[in-house]
Order: sequence, then C-alpha cells, then structure tokens
Amino acid sequence: MFPYYGAGILTLLVQLACAMHVVRTDRSWLWILPIVLLPWIGCAAYLVFAVLPDAARGSRPVRRVTDDLANIADPGTSYSRKKRDAETIGSAQSKRVLAEEYIKRGRYGEAAELYESAMRGTLADDPALIHGLARAKLLCGDGAASQAAHDRLKELSPTDITADARLGYARALALQEKNWEACAQYEALLSVYAGEEARCRYALLLQQMGNEERAQKLFRDIVESQKDAPRYYRRREREWITIAKRNLRR
Repeated sequence: MFPYYGAGILTLLVQLACAMHVVRTDRSWLWILPIVLLPWIGCAAYLVFAVLPDAARGSRPVRRVTDDLANIADPGTSYSRKKRDAETIGSAQSKRVLAEEYIKRGRYGEAAELYESAMRGTLADDPALIHGLARAKLLCGDGAASQAAHDRLKELSPTDITADARLGYARALALQEKNWEACAQYEALLSVYAGEEARCRYALLLQQMGNEERAQKLFRDIVESQKDAPRYYRRREREWITIAKRNLRR
C-alpha cells in the first residue's frame, strides 16, 4: 500500500513543479493540460519539447524545475538541514551546499568563509569550490580576491571557465577599476553569453568611462532584441531590459 501512496505523492510533486515552471516562465497555459491529464507523459513532453531546447541555448530552466521540486518536497526545513549537516558532518560538500544557501540569502561573507574552510588539503584545488569562492568574494565586493580565485580556476581547470565565470571575472576587474581589462573581457563575452546581463553591465561600464556612443548602442541593442523574443525570455531578462530602457536616450 505504501509504495503506491509514495508514487502518487511523487507524481503530484513532479506535476506541481512543471506547472509552476509553466507559469513562472510565461509559457502557454496549454502545457498544463497534458501535465495534469497525462502526468508522466505530459511532464516528459514538456521537458523534452519546451525546457531542453532552452537549456541547449544556455538558459537555466532545468535548474528552475529542480529547484521548484525541491522547494515543494522540503518546505521550510532545507536551510536548517543544510546548516546542521555543515556543522555535524563538516564535509566539503556539506559546506559548499550551505555556502550556496548563504549566497541565496545575501550572506556573502559567511559563504566566502565556508568555501575557504572547505578548500583544505586535497580539495584546495577543487574547481567547484574555487568558482564558488570567486563568486562569493565578488558579491562581497572584494574584486581583487575574486580575480585571484578566477585566475586560479583558469590555471587549474580551463574547461571550468564558463560564460558565467567569465562574467564574474569581468565584474571583478571592474570592481578594481581595471576598466580597460574589464572592457576586453566583456567584449569577448558578448557573442557567447546567453541573456542580457553581460551586455547591460558592459554598457554601464562604458557609460561610466564616458564612452556614451558605444554604451547607447548596447542599450539600444538590448531593447531592440526583445521585440521578437518569447515572453518567458523577456520576463527572465526584465531587470536588464529595464536598466537599458532607463539609460537609453530617445
């Protein structure tokens, strides 16, 4: 009896996660019909035909579905469990998980300390931990430490220098007012970064440097590119589109 009961709960959780994702990404409500009426088949179809194509273009909807499912299955207790695991188990993995939770909560300094604590012994050169430390230091406003961590990651594992890591590196340079170096990083990033954040941050830096003409072109490109974009993309990039519109001269 219990296995059937558990399977039913799991099916419901998957349906809820997929339905929430449909709503959050502004996709057609028609997707909800197969998700509800044909639970596993409908959810699988949604992932294959709607979510995975976006993932191939470098977006993060797959991660969002996973997060939705985890939040539904573990409401309110996730943070306490992660904190307890880091304190009692004390493994690098448990510390990394808690550090990510701290970042979500804006506790960047504590996240950086956890990453540094995890990077001991044989894990001192772990790419995931180094990348996490670079991100935490960036969010703390410590551009020099973030750049150092990114440089170390590049030296140890060039394949782990993702578009997000490259964006973090450019931001770390800009924090130190190494503006020309940051511009070079942003310029190389424009053609490979999925989304508008890199282009918008680059435009803001150029504007700060007094290169208004180039900045205005980038702001205009951001606004123009949204006209034919899907609603879910416009919603996901709303922050950067709003900044571009605010800074665009008519």
